[in-house]
Amino acid sequence: MNRFKSIAVIDKVDRVTFENEIRPLNQPVVMKGLVSHWPCVEAAKKSPEALGAYLKKHDSRRTSLVSVCPAEFKGRFFYNESLTGVNFTAINESISGLVDWFLAQPASQCGEARYIQALPIPAVAPDMMAGLDMPLLNTDVQPRLWLGNTICTQTHLDRPENIACHVAGKKVFTLFPPDQLPNLYMGPLDMTPGGALISLASLDEPDFNAHPRFAQALEVAQQAHLEPGDALYIPSYWWHHVQTTGPLNMLVNYWWNDARPDAYHPLATLYLAALSIKHLPSDQRQFWKTMLDYYIFDSAGDPVAHLPASIQGAFSQEISAEKMQLSKRQFKQRFQQMFNQ
Repeated sequence: MNRFKSIAVIDKVDRVTFENEIRPLNQPVVMKGLVSHWPCVEAAKKSPEALGAYLKKHDSRRTSLVSVCPAEFKGRFFYNESLTGVNFTAINESISGLVDWFLAQPASQCGEARYIQALPIPAVAPDMMAGLDMPLLNTDVQPRLWLGNTICTQTHLDRPENIACHVAGKKVFTLFPPDQLPNLYMGPLDMTPGGALISLASLDEPDFNAHPRFAQALEVAQQAHLEPGDALYIPSYWWHHVQTTGPLNMLVNYWWNDARPDAYHPLATLYLAALSIKHLPSDQRQFWKTMLDYYIFDSAGDPVAHLPASIQGAFSQEISAEKMQLSKRQFKQRFQQMFNQ
């Protein structure tokens, strides 16, 4: 019996269904068999060797960073014990070289884990693109390649929306809603193993003495066991843990973000607030919470509606690209001295 609620499954998803019935709900959905016709999926269903031959045929021979995790960590790419570094190293290897290594490993041995993540397929295997049609998205959204053996990707989040297409191996996704942040016990923001915020709480061996609120997160977790050809839609900022099993696993994903590209990354605001508001007296912190609620989250409606549009600046509800760049320059000029402290 599954200990978690199952993620909803929908068959025969097209662009209209995706845009009108799936995305607006901001909930994860398994799109059954969405990419079962892909040549790489068909090869994977035959054998790991058949998939390996397919990958080597389309490999550009360009080398990429491969993360290498010692056998003692059982494929869990994570922090070191002091949370000051990571428990894995990196080497440079081509897709073909990595495939050869995977297929040479003894099937009965639980050994070293190797992993490449988020490689832009047009750069590393451009000839594969013809067999990766994605009818749910615009053609400018590039697919990315993930290859590994038996690995565990710790609970983390991504800013963009995501369609994760499972090609080979066994893959289990466990998702938590964005509001579970307080219950997931984040590692240090200044140093993350893969660039994204990750949870310290173990899904397989939870320590409720160290992470008592993690029990609340488990109560609302959702899980999906993907089969080759299935695709999982992960909305923006949903936390997800991924367990992958098998000698040669492959996933292709598509990230996209509807946020305007010329805006600063929101994480910059968090860091700046940590260096300013975080250390104010409590009454002043409360005032700045009110300021953020009012000016950023529109708690009382449009905060600058009473001003002429020409002087609303960065707080305007609709700001042109030109005004965005002007506001950025003004911000840098105004606070340059502060940043030099």
